[in-house]
Amino acid sequence: MDQHPDPAAYWVALSPRRQAFDQAMQRLLFRGLEIATSHWLLLINSASFVLLILPTVIAPALLALGWTAPAQLIFWAYSSICHQMASRSFFVFGQQMAFCQRNTAIFGAFFLFGVVYILFRRRLKSLPDWLVVAYSLPMAVDGFTQLFGWRESAWELRLVTGALFGLTVVWYVFPHLELLMLLLGRQVREQQQTLARQGAP
Repeated sequence: MDQHPDPAAYWVALSPRRQAFDQAMQRLLFRGLEIATSHWLLLINSASFVLLILPTVIAPALLALGWTAPAQLIFWAYSSICHQMASRSFFVFGQQMAFCQRNTAIFGAFFLFGVVYILFRRRLKSLPDWLVVAYSLPMAVDGFTQLFGWRESAWELRLVTGALFGLTVVWYVFPHLELLMLLLGRQVREQQQTLARQGAP
């Protein structure tokens, strides 16, 4: 016996009010998806800007103003992805950033190259896998040799290797996202057209 009810029969069994409500919710959902697939780059760049500015500017500015509670909240929120060692962090306004130098470079490069990607989004192809490994290797070598105590990295190396990794992520991921969002956008528009036909008298 088939355990899955026929979607068409289920729809017909609904009351007109419930059908109208479901259609309205579906239109709202697909409208949100349409915005997300059409403006995904703006959304990601905006989010990356916020994620960058909070630990590098807002947190030390709050500390400089004496507003320690909100500053400490930002430090706590970023502590899961950053060691926040003072010796490996920059200071602004006389206060430590909530990001280390390497993470500042990674997130800064991610935002910068995410903005630059706007100019090349229709022409730039994704990095080959071997180049992703090659461009990520300098940061891995610099980070792990420092972690194991074999050597001490310099802030210049942390910036360069971190920025190279941020560029690598954008260059590899964004072209794939571009294609994915184009395909999803097409499916969303088809679903919207289907909903429009269902709602037509």
